[in-house]
Amino acid sequence: MVMDPISFWMQASVFWLKVFKQQQDSYLRVIGAFAEKMPHEDSRQLSAEAEAMKNMLKPAARKTATRRPAAKTTPRGASRAQAKPAAKSAAATPA
Repeated sequence: MVMDPISFWMQASVFWLKVFKQQQDSYLRVIGAFAEKMPHEDSRQLSAEAEAMKNMLKPAARKTATRRPAAKTTPRGASRAQAKPAAKSAAATPA
């Protein structure tokens, strides 16, 4: 049997994947055994506990920052002189 590096790597990978799967299976069996022994609550107790947790975990009210009014902008393509024609015409005409 020829042991080239690729077949050796594949055999080693398969070995470690089997070890990993066995560890994962045993971990899940232990977790399942613990879950099986836990007391089960009825739905009324569970919903009351969830509501109590929801009220307890509400985020604190945030302070809102004061906002300055937005600056008025001119329409695109219009120059400042076109945006304020009334101010220039009033200043240009003597009264």
